[in-house]
Amino acid sequence: MRSGFGAARATQRALGRRRGGDIAAFLALLAALASIPAYVVWETWSEIQAMKRAWTIAGPPCPVVAKPAPWATNHHRATRSFPYGPATFARAFGAASCVAIPEDGLWTQRSYHVCQFNNPGALTVTAAGRSTTFQPPAGRRATVTVRHGQVRCVVGGWFNL
Repeated sequence: MRSGFGAARATQRALGRRRGGDIAAFLALLAALASIPAYVVWETWSEIQAMKRAWTIAGPPCPVVAKPAPWATNHHRATRSFPYGPATFARAFGAASCVAIPEDGLWTQRSYHVCQFNNPGALTVTAAGRSTTFQPPAGRRATVTVRHGQVRCVVGGWFNL
């Protein structure tokens, strides 16, 4: 058992080790807390990139027609139309699924719009004051992208209902 000055030194050394451990724990906690915003930014960026990959469809362009063929229109029901983003979409048959994809940049307020159709027949898209009628092959899916006022349609997609 130590007494006097030796005991005081031992106590100081023990307190110094404890303080060092407390400081190390505090610094580790601070590093963990500082990494949370970085993780949130990375997660948001990776989700946007995954969305872009999923909704970017490669395929041949949809044929553009002045007047749809009789098989591409529904003679029993009116054309179904809906507005989405800066465009209005009208189709003869099938169903649609749409998404707004953020433009490049992590905190951008701008987005472009993509709609997939599972069997639209004649498909008319009105954007920026212009209407374009596409006629994908019968029974085929179509994907329409409206970006910067430009409309692009490709035959293909994964949407099915």
